[in-house]
Amino acid sequence: MNRTIAPKVYNFGPLVLAPASTHTLTNGIRIYVESGSEIEVSRLTVALPAGEAESPKPGLASCAAMVLIEGTKRMTGEEIANTLEYNGAWINSSVSTHYSTITLSSLNDKFEDLLPVLAEMILFPTFPAEAVANLLQRQAARLDIEHGKVSFLADKAIRPVAYGESNPLARTDSPDEIRSFTPEELSDFHYSRLDPKEIHIFFAGNITETMIKAVDKVFSRFPSHASVPIATLHFPDKIEKQQRIDVTLDHARQSAVKMMIPAVGRESDDFVPLRAAVTALGGYFGSRLMLNIREDKGLTYGISAALLGYSQRSFITVATQTDGSAKEEVIRLIFDEMEKMKDPASYTDDEIRRLSRFLLSNLATILDTPFSRIDYTQTHIFAYTPDDYFEQQERLARNLTPDILADMARRYFDTSAAIIATAGN
Repeated sequence: MNRTIAPKVYNFGPLVLAPASTHTLTNGIRIYVESGSEIEVSRLTVALPAGEAESPKPGLASCAAMVLIEGTKRMTGEEIANTLEYNGAWINSSVSTHYSTITLSSLNDKFEDLLPVLAEMILFPTFPAEAVANLLQRQAARLDIEHGKVSFLADKAIRPVAYGESNPLARTDSPDEIRSFTPEELSDFHYSRLDPKEIHIFFAGNITETMIKAVDKVFSRFPSHASVPIATLHFPDKIEKQQRIDVTLDHARQSAVKMMIPAVGRESDDFVPLRAAVTALGGYFGSRLMLNIREDKGLTYGISAALLGYSQRSFITVATQTDGSAKEEVIRLIFDEMEKMKDPASYTDDEIRRLSRFLLSNLATILDTPFSRIDYTQTHIFAYTPDDYFEQQERLARNLTPDILADMARRYFDTSAAIIATAGN
């Protein structure tokens, strides 16, 4: 009889993340480089200042970034698309709280031919009326669908309460407002934030000195502009009592439940251990919420918790969907798990070991490729994390104890200050 022997599990050795190679152009643009890929490919991301927090209207920043590919003073949108397709490359965009990014992914031997196209899209976009109208219509149609989802409605309801009515993060895109944007509005927003001193470039792949020199040559030509004001986010004062918002959607097959509890921001020494406690609550497949509410009770297909962080404030968030008749029980069970986590005796050695390995695995993944390392650098810049943020996380993961997690739960899992939103039947 043959026996299958489980492979031995080894602990991670020391994890060291060296900082990206960095240099600054004469006009102030900062360039971060991560090299080392065995494949002849590269990815260059240009981060422009101003994101959703600085957007004059909700959704305008995203639309302004997406429409850059629709034409420049030298090339039409069709010509740009054909050039990218012929060279096996692609360009995409995204918008975060304070930055908008445009990313070129390409083969190395095509990179220097495509780099001027990317630069032209940023410096000389034309925002052609027909292309803008088509893009806005597609975005509005997508939002029309999203607005019918219970998860969207719960998120929309909770934002103004958690962030504060005047906070730009409390806003939600409206299909009608998206359709109303004009090429002039998109153009004005884009050209208002081309300040080289606030632009970051993240370059990863199998990067050569020749490629770096090409980037330096192209982007050092960016002219100087006035500084772009980055919005200061103001959050409500400490919430003194639990708040509840319910949105009814009679035809919904399920109900969404979303919960937010204010906590300390990224600048606090408690942020990293609190993040570990939130992960233990619902941040991975073996978390307490998953094992209890999904696996044991079978009340949902999925439930997650995360720590949404800003410099001065964070939010412990929990999100799930369940049958309408079970939403009150789900809310009660979430609170129960939060209360249990305040007791160090509730943690088993196996739970601490699993959580520690999960946290270390995530950190090890960052070291895998130049692309994952540059992603970490990009997050570091965007989220204003401390320089030793990686080291803080590794140190915590290797020294995790029930007392640390219970202390964070006692101090920050304040269910009396929870904001709860439900949407559905």
